[in-house]
Amino acid sequence: MEEEFKLRGKTIRVARLLKGVTATRLSELSMINNPNYLAEMEQETKGITRRNHYRLLRALRRDLKYTDEELAGISLLVEHITELED
Repeated sequence: MEEEFKLRGKTIRVARLLKGVTATRLSELSMINNPNYLAEMEQETKGITRRNHYRLLRALRRDLKYTDEELAGISLLVEHITELED
């Protein structure tokens, strides 16, 4: 059974910052009309809907040129740092 990959807001933010992309630009690339909403998702004060999850994943892969392996690595780092902060 294959496990589904779920993006966290913090992972999206780190991936975006590593490529030097603004929240406004990523919201345009992912067709999320409100950069403030993207910022709230990144801060994890708003949830990521299934539609936005796929939009963001598509933008990270297609436009920012991340591979699934790179995104998984960033996700692991974010999880580890979050655990250390708690």
